[in-house]
Amino acid sequence: MSSIFMFHSGVEGETADSGHPGWMDINYLKWGTKRQITSHSSTKGDRESSNTIITDLILFKRMDKATPKLFLLACCGTGAEIKIHFTKTGAGDSSHIFMEYVLKNAMIKDYSVTSKSQSTIRPLEKITISFTAMEKKYTPYDENGVQAAPMTVGFDTANNTKT
Repeated sequence: MSSIFMFHSGVEGETADSGHPGWMDINYLKWGTKRQITSHSSTKGDRESSNTIITDLILFKRMDKATPKLFLLACCGTGAEIKIHFTKTGAGDSSHIFMEYVLKNAMIKDYSVTSKSQSTIRPLEKITISFTAMEKKYTPYDENGVQAAPMTVGFDTANNTKT
């Protein structure tokens, strides 16, 4: 089983995961990158690419004690570092962080709530995060849960350069 958690300094979540105290449980996450690549009709295989476009990160989470502060950050927050961990179940009760995103100068640019009457589950929050740089660290594990060397990459959207 895998799980997703988010940490924003000054915003305490309610996850029950012992490896992420104070973090927020994330139900769903969507993020991507793209760039335009064009071919000239008069040449064979000659292509040009545009600058990379990093999309905003969109996530969904259930309301919890982080909700009021997330709302305020959407209204008047400033740039901060946000961490997101993707975990998978390891041996026994342990979990392993296999992917970490670190968003730099991140700001909540959109916040909305979806709910329905007489529901037995908490309302769902949709949060859109804009950021100027991202670091991604993938940590592989073998079938016995032994960690291998992590691989880290980064991209600065403000300068369109890898870091």
